Amino acid sequence: MPTALTGKLNCQETARHYLELVRSNVKKLGFSPGLGVILGSHDPGSVTYQRWLMKDCEDLGIAAADLRVENGMQLVKLIARLNQDEKTHGVFIFYPLRYPEIKDDEVMDLVDPSKDIEGLHAINIGFLTKYRKRLDDGSQHRCMTPCTARAIVKTLKRGFGDNWLAGKTVLVINDSLRIGRPLTAMVANLKGTPILCHAATNQTHLEGFIRMADVIVSAVPAPGYQIRTDWIKDGALCFDLSGDGNFDYEALDRRGIPYTDTTKNSVGKVTRAMALLNLTYAAGVE
Repeated sequence: MPTALTGKLNCQETARHYLELVRSNVKKLGFSPGLGVILGSHDPGSVTYQRWLMKDCEDLGIAAADLRVENGMQLVKLIARLNQDEKTHGVFIFYPLRYPEIKDDEVMDLVDPSKDIEGLHAINIGFLTKYRKRLDDGSQHRCMTPCTARAIVKTLKRGFGDNWLAGKTVLVINDSLRIGRPLTAMVANLKGTPILCHAATNQTHLEGFIRMADVIVSAVPAPGYQIRTDWIKDGALCFDLSGDGNFDYEALDRRGIPYTDTTKNSVGKVTRAMALLNLTYAAGVE
């Protein structure tokens, strides 16, 4: 695999690199790690993502179980069973679930932290905040880090180097537990300056934040929402994690501003690679 920095936001190359690392780790293990893949909604994005994740598992020799639930009680029972199953090394749940009887953040804390390959359990989030890499339960398992946030950091590092984020201002327009909150922690750990925005952010302030940002990560799930290209400074890097497109790609191209999109250069494939890399660590790779 190439080791030279690309100088680009190249999700395809970053994903290939880490999927090959996953393949190598599976060979080191000498067995197929077991993954419980839980789909609990009919959300189109989740359904599509689940299909691609299952294909990745098949390609890499991972024993993935396609598991479906219809309500919170079924989900709670299934997670309890997977936590006790020695052949299941990781659990992946597609959010949002929007079950009335249990909140998504409560579901996240039901998964055994050592099998939480999405890195969303409060223990793993806590270790991320402390910038610690190993669980202190005697197992020496690596702490799991949230996959989408890690995918963004890894894509930046593959393009621009391990230390590139130091001193950079990173604007994240999303305050979810899966993206915004862990990503700002990672940026801070790497000596960048994170700014976290959300639906209640003062719009006048938001314009100022966009104008000063070296990196803009937008994951606003609202059709029609777009960031004005003329607010983005020259040399900034843009990550689009929305389903509908939070940037005007043609306008970015005219300005020569690098970006990830929602299709060909999507962070999604890198996110899946991060989840499966976490799985190999959960299964025993040091």
